[in-house]
Amino acid sequence: MHKEVIIFGIGKYGKQYVKRCVDCKVSHIRITDSNKELWGTEYMGISVERPEDVFTDRVELVVVAVSDKYRKEIFNKLAEQYKVPSRNMKYYAETIVLSKEEIYNMGNMSLDKELEEGMVLTGEELCCLLRKETFNGLEHFFFEEKHRLLDKWLHYFEAYERFFSKYKEKDVTILEIGVFKGGSLQMWKHYFKGKNNKIKVYGIDIDENCKALEEEDIEILIGSQDDRDFLQDVKKRVGKADIVIDDGGHYMDQQIITFEELFDLVNENGIYLCEDLHTSYMKEYGGAYKGNTFIEYSKNLVDDIHAQYSETEELSRNKYSASIKSITYYDSMVFIEKKKAADKSISIQIENQ
Repeated sequence: MHKEVIIFGIGKYGKQYVKRCVDCKVSHIRITDSNKELWGTEYMGISVERPEDVFTDRVELVVVAVSDKYRKEIFNKLAEQYKVPSRNMKYYAETIVLSKEEIYNMGNMSLDKELEEGMVLTGEELCCLLRKETFNGLEHFFFEEKHRLLDKWLHYFEAYERFFSKYKEKDVTILEIGVFKGGSLQMWKHYFKGKNNKIKVYGIDIDENCKALEEEDIEILIGSQDDRDFLQDVKKRVGKADIVIDDGGHYMDQQIITFEELFDLVNENGIYLCEDLHTSYMKEYGGAYKGNTFIEYSKNLVDDIHAQYSETEELSRNKYSASIKSITYYDSMVFIEKKKAADKSISIQIENQ
């Protein structure tokens, strides 16, 4: 796709990006950095070059692999000092590195053709490689419609469609924790919108700047998802929601507190979704295998569903026993469906001759 890809930055994020490229056998990469002390050194067998030596008129793609804190500064420097066209610069999170050997989980989407080599792709280029006839409405919006910045694992869209499609073109209220740049809230508004239905999308974020992302049918509440008093106020403000999505900070205490406080907010037959559960296995987020994580917490909910059959006092019926219809796990996601309140399940044998 690109004759040459230049990776700017060989700190923490740059090294991770270069390693991914090498592992995927992307052969046409060069590395540069503004730190003079790194010029002439090597990382994974690739020389770190001076910016002046790599930024030419033939530059096709520059991947800026630095902390988000320095992102704007580096983009400005590349444009002003090295005359790199803005269209040729991408932040590393806006690209994807693919290997021809690996098989990727993309839900129901599929590539139009097999890769012949390891490749670095922008979002636009990935879209061109995908078979568009396999897109659902959410995938179409993500790849082809105008929207604010969105960051999603590709296999999420199939799961969204499976659980959320019943609300399309119907009156619906959605609450999402984690606003980021606002693209996700726009996606829900677009996905559920019909000719005459009412949509209300609420977003929660700790960053006060997110308030500026409000628009028609989208309201943003500022506060922390691990603040129980704030979440109680959210319940008073929102009333009830058909869908609650936790895509916030992804720390274990945040996910657990948010579920405990906001599951009551979900309407009967509604859905509570907690995303990015892979953090349950990551130390950085308080995760650990079989630790005090949301994965383990949600497994206990499976016991609660079956509490009516328990023969021990250690497991007794509670509000979750009466209100959870089903629990469905995907890679990094758990969908918890609510049912009409019921104390017990019943069975009967009938033979009709």
